[in-house]
Amino acid sequence: MKGWVLLIFGCICFFTIACHHSKKVQTAVKKVDTVRTVAPENVVYIPFTRDLYNILRAKNIDVRKVQFFIDQQLILSRYYDVNKADVVSGVIKFANGRYIDEIIIPSLTPGVCDSIEADGLKINFERGNNDFKFINNKYSPDFFIFSGNNWKDGSCDVLYNKMIFRAACGTCSSASDIKLVVRQSDIDNTKKSTKIIQGRKVDF
Repeated sequence: MKGWVLLIFGCICFFTIACHHSKKVQTAVKKVDTVRTVAPENVVYIPFTRDLYNILRAKNIDVRKVQFFIDQQLILSRYYDVNKADVVSGVIKFANGRYIDEIIIPSLTPGVCDSIEADGLKINFERGNNDFKFINNKYSPDFFIFSGNNWKDGSCDVLYNKMIFRAACGTCSSASDIKLVVRQSDIDNTKKSTKIIQGRKVDF
């Protein structure tokens, strides 16, 4: 009987300590405020292509003033040691015996171009050191697609807030399928060319 009492007491102590530790980890981390954009019924999104990029350049329109969006959900995840303090402000999960810092960027999240490079654009979805490279090169001559390093099974490594995260697509098979899109209406407006008729005088 005494053995059973000690066993029950030990279990209570274990769960009390575990719950306290879990609460401590959760409260030490702040969730990222990610903008979730729902497309209105009358808004049409189209891929941002090399042709559209060339049209903007021909009209001397700064690409950095264009409102970009991603067409798929992007998931960033990173395993970390619970005893370390270098946790990015994400959502903490516990899986496979390890803690995971996870950041989700929903589809149609708006972003801006921070810089233009020879093979693509650097896009930022929130302020800070967290640009993502969307390439437009021989691997994707038409579209601007998500890029990273150390590709395996559709996911890759990216640098986010000076830390390495594993990037994957939450709504498609590979992160390389994620591409930049823009609103059709925005592009239509840039394509418009207005000519003002000055009139004509009678020839004498």
